[in-house]
Amino acid sequence: MDSSKQSGVREGIKDVLTNSSNPGTSSQNVNLSSSSTSGYVSGQDEDVGRGCGKDYVPDSIFSSDNPFFSSENAAAISTVEDLNSAVERCKIRVFESPECSEERKWLVRNLIELQIILQEKKEVEKTNTDPTNSSYGKMRIVLGHHFILQKQINAKHYCERCSGVIWGMVHSWYQCRDCSYCCHLKCVSNVCRICAHVKASEDPVYIETICPEVGLSVQSYRCAECKTLITFVPKGLSCFGRPFTSEGCIEPRRCDYDGKYYCHSCHWNALSIIPARVIHNWDFEERKVCQSSKQFLILMAKRPVLKLQELNPLLFNFVGELSDVKKIREDILLMKKYFVSCKDAIENRMLWKLQERLHFTENIDTYSLQDLIDLNSGALLKYLQDIQTIFVKHIKEDCLSCYGKGYICEFCKEKTVIFPFDTCAISCQKCHSVYHKFCWTNKNQQCPKCERVLKRNHGNMENLSIEDG
Repeated sequence: MDSSKQSGVREGIKDVLTNSSNPGTSSQNVNLSSSSTSGYVSGQDEDVGRGCGKDYVPDSIFSSDNPFFSSENAAAISTVEDLNSAVERCKIRVFESPECSEERKWLVRNLIELQIILQEKKEVEKTNTDPTNSSYGKMRIVLGHHFILQKQINAKHYCERCSGVIWGMVHSWYQCRDCSYCCHLKCVSNVCRICAHVKASEDPVYIETICPEVGLSVQSYRCAECKTLITFVPKGLSCFGRPFTSEGCIEPRRCDYDGKYYCHSCHWNALSIIPARVIHNWDFEERKVCQSSKQFLILMAKRPVLKLQELNPLLFNFVGELSDVKKIREDILLMKKYFVSCKDAIENRMLWKLQERLHFTENIDTYSLQDLIDLNSGALLKYLQDIQTIFVKHIKEDCLSCYGKGYICEFCKEKTVIFPFDTCAISCQKCHSVYHKFCWTNKNQQCPKCERVLKRNHGNMENLSIEDG
């Protein structure tokens, strides 16, 4: 890319859709001289096109031979020879980069993308098919986004780079297949937000502090994403006795999830439930978040990454439904031992009835944000109770093989078969034998099977000592 094209990208697109309805900008911002597609005054011209990417993506990644940060280079690399050359250059840069650095992570990611494109290019040439029909033939890769050119004519979206309306009949536009980021064709080169799918895949962890605000001064009075200058409008009268006006000022908007401040183009006042408030306060009220946080929270909603027992163990004392769900999950893990050795259960895919929440069959302490939302609404508890009823019916009534693995209490010798997941039963922690809770308490929690095993082992040791003597 020559210097004139680079300066053109840095200056941005001047034509702002001032007549379109806009979710992020207001009329007070349109008359400002801008160097970005949002119509806002940018703090540093060299950051346009990278924006927040400079905070996360090293400057060395934005080089002339990197096809994923230059639309011209991406279009130029179209043959197998060019792709092979790009792969070799990328490999050299991977070995030259510091170990475990952000630069190496992005270079490895780009190397994988290049190799996938190269493999698909070879298959296209081998089969003599139209390259435009391949998935990567229509794709633009920018900051982890996999942009696909859309053909929807009647769809109405908003560009998340310039906040302008995307009219499908008039505009060509892209949408990321991973995070659903939408932007105009002319704005794709100026995208400055890392794909939320990249963050959710590489670091699937929520911010556990409630709105960790550090102040606008720490951000140098710039938007945390696009680096646009933002400031609060002073209230009251100036030293000349005149009221302060909002002309020339861009009001910052705070994201309740990460505590940072954003401009109107990066923060559309979208509402979302905040995980930290749920964990610490059991608060499910939706609050305003920026677009990047909104996309991240959507992608993370069903991922079981919350360990409530470690994050806030007192929550189980105050929320009765949590204790009920925990008990059912413990019972499900006990029933799983019956299903994995039962032919009928395997054929009927009993455990697959929890396919929406398979983490419930793995452990009892991890939850997803959607689990907690459904628990608060009452849907989760009812769902698990229905599943538990089906599982118990299979073990106790439908399957003789599972029923034959039940237990008879050795203390009272009652003929009723009991199971470890019964409310009246308790299991020995050592040998996992099952007894009635009442009987277990009356016998001072002394397991007869463990006593027999201990006595047998002691007798064997005595016999060995006699033989040795």
